[in-house]
Amino acid sequence: MQSTFDLLSEALHGRYEIQRELGRGAMATVYLARDLRHERPVALKVMNPALSLGVERFMLEIRMVARLRHPHILPLHDSGKAGDLVYYVMPYVEGETLQQRIQRDGPLSLNVALRIGGEVADALAYAHKHGVIHRDIKPANILIEDGHAVVTDFGIALAITAAGDPRLTSSGMAIGTPAYMSPEQIAGGGSLDGRSDVYSLACVLYETLSGRSPFEGDNVMAVMAKRMAYGAPALRTVVPSVPADVEAIIAKALERDPAERLASDEMAVALRTASTAAHPVGMPAVFRSVSNPVPAIAVLPFANMSPEKENEYFADGITEEIINALTKLDGLRVASRTSAFAFKGKDTDVRRIGEQLNVSTVLEGSVRRSGNRLRVTAELVNVRDGYHLWSERFDREMHDVFAIQDEIAHAIVETLKVKLRSPSDSQLVKAQTKNLDAYRLYVEGRYHWNRRGEGLLRAIECFDRAIMLDPQYAAAHAGLAESHVLIGWYRMASPRQAFPTAKAAAARALSIDDELAEAHNALAFANMCFDWDWDAAERGFLRALQLNRGYASARHWYSEFLIARGRLSEALDQAYAAQELDPLGLIMNAVVAMANYYKRDFSTAISACERSLHMDPTFTPVLLWLGLSHLALGNNVKAARVFDEERRLSSGRLTTVAFCGVAYARNGQLREAEAALAELTVAARNQYIAAFDFVILEEALRRRDRALAALERALAERSTMLTWMQHDPLFDSLREEPAFARVATRISTGGTSL
Repeated sequence: MQSTFDLLSEALHGRYEIQRELGRGAMATVYLARDLRHERPVALKVMNPALSLGVERFMLEIRMVARLRHPHILPLHDSGKAGDLVYYVMPYVEGETLQQRIQRDGPLSLNVALRIGGEVADALAYAHKHGVIHRDIKPANILIEDGHAVVTDFGIALAITAAGDPRLTSSGMAIGTPAYMSPEQIAGGGSLDGRSDVYSLACVLYETLSGRSPFEGDNVMAVMAKRMAYGAPALRTVVPSVPADVEAIIAKALERDPAERLASDEMAVALRTASTAAHPVGMPAVFRSVSNPVPAIAVLPFANMSPEKENEYFADGITEEIINALTKLDGLRVASRTSAFAFKGKDTDVRRIGEQLNVSTVLEGSVRRSGNRLRVTAELVNVRDGYHLWSERFDREMHDVFAIQDEIAHAIVETLKVKLRSPSDSQLVKAQTKNLDAYRLYVEGRYHWNRRGEGLLRAIECFDRAIMLDPQYAAAHAGLAESHVLIGWYRMASPRQAFPTAKAAAARALSIDDELAEAHNALAFANMCFDWDWDAAERGFLRALQLNRGYASARHWYSEFLIARGRLSEALDQAYAAQELDPLGLIMNAVVAMANYYKRDFSTAISACERSLHMDPTFTPVLLWLGLSHLALGNNVKAARVFDEERRLSSGRLTTVAFCGVAYARNGQLREAEAALAELTVAARNQYIAAFDFVILEEALRRRDRALAALERALAERSTMLTWMQHDPLFDSLREEPAFARVATRISTGGTSL
């Protein structure tokens, strides 16, 4: 008698190449196969013949499922019959299931659990809108791909129920999984709606956060009986650290009466709201009511209606001041500056903006400056229907610019019913300078700072001139600190030139105004990358986030700190939180890639890079992590091509020359590797080239003594990339060297004595 494997191979010959079994359960056996027509790996599921499926009815039901198209639903590629076997085909996902993740790591962090839960709820809301109920939501049916949830087997349980032998249930083969089934699904006898899936998702979230099911018993019947008779134990009796609002969401979804539960779209909104409020380590939780989700807004770049170029800086500055004021409010979620400015100069429908940034309202405006007169118009729009919730025109003198920004911010607060934390919030935009020329230079500096590259040098010039006009201008000192931090990070100057200057500017800013999140963030970054003063760095990042929880850059840099300390799960939490705040910020994909590179999940790192490059093929920061990930996987030729492309796009900068040389050396192209080393040696006579570059190149060329000598120089100059050396695959061949251990210890324990 032929095996199922042989039967499939024979029946699907020429269409699919069956490679191996991936797993089996009561309903189906899953095989890894190759789709020969499209040259791609697929997962091919073969239904258990014991189900006695009516093939035509099964195919009819499965066709309805095949129409679902959602980023968090695994699509259905194909279905059919191979002899007496019914099968369907889905993409093969290399990630793991949520069940495998929980079994390996135990309960997940709050941010990760809420993100996964929110994505599953989004998928359910979409499917329910299209009339499809899942009926078997459980951790094993939730795949984790690139850190995001993908729901599999959508509608399969329904298809089995519709097409199967009616004696199945009585024979003990229940359609569903008892640990996650709703009371009405257990009871049977009636039609189910989407609230049954919501109940199952709540069970999944309970387990994801606590590591245990809300209902436990000695056997399946005992579990099902408890579910029918009792409510679930309060989550915070099991995990006291879970915020009250999260407990309330899950409790509401676990109501035994379906009419009392959240609908799937309400569940999605509630989980997104709670996810935005989820707090970093060491910070207080923000509690919110499930029935009153936090409003979300994007402040789009105000249009410059003046002919002068410098007024574009001014219009951008007004926009940024309003964004900064609103992000500090607990009762409002604000899209980051980077994501909002992605729509600058584009005539994009507000509904599309709302979808892309996940916001419910948009603030639009314009600025016209003529001499000392200023006209600012602003309007708040509901993205769902385009209805104007509020609008105003301000005709004032230039010295009223801060008052105008404050009035706009307060109008938003009043219109969206945002509750202010304290009387100190009564002035949302504070005038940090009375010198309008200093302010003009500051907003021009911010414009150049956001452009990065050579723009950082222009930004420093602007901030310096603003400080000359007003030495007490704290925001200008903070801008100067952030500029010098990035000069050091991008290796445009040596660490000993860049970071002490950044620290001095940040300290000066904080001596004037201790509540500037930007200054705390810049000082923390310098403490991390230059002093390796880990305690001071973490205090600084957490203080920045306490002052402004919607500060995406602080979460980004704090993620890099957590990577350096080996706290990789926390690092990914912060990276994904930054991504949520800044969904269109390409640099946020870079930090997700960076975290996965150091976690040695190179495939996920590559996927994150490719997501950014799909949005902007010229975005060079992700090419570093893309090339390094290919290098770590042994794809040396591909890595060299990536590094070459980075150099071409960055106008010949030498940032990745050493990495490219390593790729050449590992591929046996020693002449090219030596040429890279020679180029850096010559360039070092006239510009800063990190000693780190010589460490990795000499080691790749198997000159260990030279590599270790360069490592000592890197320590002395405080090469920035040494911050992450303990987790860097590039150093794997050096780890057994006593010299490496000495350097790693000096960095790990703080380098203040260097």
